[in-house]
This record gives sequence, C-alpha cells and structure tokens, in this order.
Amino acid sequence: MNSTDHSMPTFDSALLRFNEETVLYCGGISEAAAHDYAMDYSRMLRNRAKGLESERIRVPAHFFEPNRKLIVATLEKMYRKYFAT
Repeated sequence: MNSTDHSMPTFDSALLRFNEETVLYCGGISEAAAHDYAMDYSRMLRNRAKGLESERIRVPAHFFEPNRKLIVATLEKMYRKYFAT
C-alpha cells in the first residue's frame, strides 16, 4: 500500500488501528518524560504515514537512553505493522 494514497479506505482504517494501538501503548507508560516522548514519536509516525514532514522529536534531558530506544523500536514496529514499506 502506498502510504500517501489517502483515497483508499484501507489507509484510513490502518491509521485508526495504528492510533488505537499507540494510544494504549503510550497510556501504559507511567514516567512523564517517557510518556511525552512516546506520544510525540507516535505523532511523528502518523505524520510520516500521511506523507507529511515533521520536526525532529526532542529528547528530554536526562532521559534514559535504553528507554528511548525501546519506545522507538516498539512504535516503529507498530508503524511497520500497519504501513508496510
């Protein structure tokens, strides 16, 4: 599926399912900086799916690098699940 073809109903349903999954995932992150980073990163991925440019995600000061990498890996996996490249 071409992620920039928004006329396809499958794109809309994929975007909806991606949003639902990422909201559940982000909602389960209790640490504030990690939660905010995950929400920002998922927003960036939604924009990518829509073919929009987005700003680089700011990494909070003193954010534990392994946590950041886990969030990125998890959200990227979700992205690929719905928007295969």
